[in-house]
Amino acid sequence: MDISQALSALETLSSSISTSSSGPLNALIDTHFTNAKSRILSGEDPKVVITELQKNVKTCKKDVEKGLKAWYAALGNVGKEVDKAFPPNLAAISEAYSDPPLFASPEASQALDAVILESLGRRGIWEAVETMEEETSQSYPSTKKELSSQLQYIMGSIRSSNLQPALAWCQSNAKFLSSPPHPSSLPYHLHETVFKSIGNQQDAIRYARENMMGYVPSQPVLKLITSCLYDSSSPITSHRAFNGNGNGNGNGNGLKGVSSGAGNGMKGRFTNGKSIDNLEEAKERERQEKLAELQKMFQEEFCRLHQWSKEDSLEVTVELGSRGGTLDKIEKARRVMGEHLGNVRKWEELPMEVPLPPSRRYHSVFVCPVSKEQATETNPPKMLTCGHVIAEESFNRLLKGGRRSVKCPYCPMETSQSVAQRLYF
Repeated sequence: MDISQALSALETLSSSISTSSSGPLNALIDTHFTNAKSRILSGEDPKVVITELQKNVKTCKKDVEKGLKAWYAALGNVGKEVDKAFPPNLAAISEAYSDPPLFASPEASQALDAVILESLGRRGIWEAVETMEEETSQSYPSTKKELSSQLQYIMGSIRSSNLQPALAWCQSNAKFLSSPPHPSSLPYHLHETVFKSIGNQQDAIRYARENMMGYVPSQPVLKLITSCLYDSSSPITSHRAFNGNGNGNGNGNGLKGVSSGAGNGMKGRFTNGKSIDNLEEAKERERQEKLAELQKMFQEEFCRLHQWSKEDSLEVTVELGSRGGTLDKIEKARRVMGEHLGNVRKWEELPMEVPLPPSRRYHSVFVCPVSKEQATETNPPKMLTCGHVIAEESFNRLLKGGRRSVKCPYCPMETSQSVAQRLYF
């Protein structure tokens, strides 16, 4: 259908009495009203005449609505055909409607190169860093290179079960790690892993006395030391139970529930009804999970010390765009609404919800319980003495009238303006 056909269909609707809005209305006025008037004047029961007239009015109303639907559909077809025949060049009207390729401007291209270079340097891929420095005008700072090399070295050492570099780093940064308000538990977990890996019981207890007693007030050190004396699954007691020769007699004392198969191998052995092979696999899996946890903890503390972002910004962006589905939603909005509402890539907010995991929500989502408004940079949340939180504008409204303190809307405790603390989500 082209424009002429759409206009012809619209003219047909207007010329037909059944589809025009004036046809049913004229029939209602000229026929039904006149007939009802004459019937009443001739002496018929007015109640019966009015009832029939009401039915006729409802019928005419339905006919008008039916005709309007056809009109609206025909008008919509005309508008669509006009848009197809004369596509608007909105980019020539305003830059807001322009849709240039991504990273086309020099500033955007340099920003992308900087993010990629930062990610490569943070991962310690120095060959790629050198190649990118040659191909672009970017350069990776030498101080950051030293720190990244140190980070990757210690992370690799933890991965290979060598915790001494990490412990030495914790020792040299002990003041920072123990400083409030959030002292780190990384040194304790490193010592705990070393303690559990020591096979000799006396050596393990000696190590705990020398390195772990300072964590007694905040960590279960004593429980760890005493439990290893009776836990048959720990490396310390299993070392005493098994002397490595394939039988269950360690230092002359056998371990109940251990049966041996033929030969000197571990195959066919059971401890408390469980295969030793499965136990060893479980221990190894637990050890690898613990090392991965230590790597993550160390990386977070290292980045916190040097004021780096906790996560790689490129990795977060790629994860949100590809796995999170954000890119698909933005592109769909660009295709559907871009022609009428401009370049959606320049919008600060999207007109649709993009589901994100809680760890990827970087802005405040606090809603004031008093004003029912979401907190912003100009209206941040404030915590009162009692612990309840309201928005700053609500707090200031409660201060009106020369009052020096504010009574909490949810409890009788009062808070002065100097004591209220701003919160950051």
